Amino acid sequence: MPPTSATKVSTTLVARAVVARAVVERARRDGWTVAIAAPVLVEVHTGRRDHAHSDRVVNAVNTVLPTTADRARRAGKLRSMSGVRDVVDAIVVTEAVASPPTLVMTSDPDDIGRLIDASGAGARVRVMAV
Repeated sequence: MPPTSATKVSTTLVARAVVARAVVERARRDGWTVAIAAPVLVEVHTGRRDHAHSDRVVNAVNTVLPTTADRARRAGKLRSMSGVRDVVDAIVVTEAVASPPTLVMTSDPDDIGRLIDASGAGARVRVMAV
């Protein structure tokens, strides 16, 4: 029986989570502080049953960053400047810009790249597609 589109999507998500977890573990071994912006959890937890792989990535980080009102305002301004509509991506980049040097792992490198370009922090924030 050929795989369904749901199976293909699930397999892709698992593969991305495995790569992300390996990068997080390597970063921690190399002494990096690994953080995740709290709003990312909204995108990770969708009510589906396949959260185990994503949870392993989230649980491997050192800290979950709360989004302050000031950072939220900066993210809003960054969204406006870049033309990117995704609120969570804007918050992720705002947090990354505030704590350079930073590596942002994302499944949407185009939007993240546009946000980083709009922030003017391209030399201090790198993007890794997962």
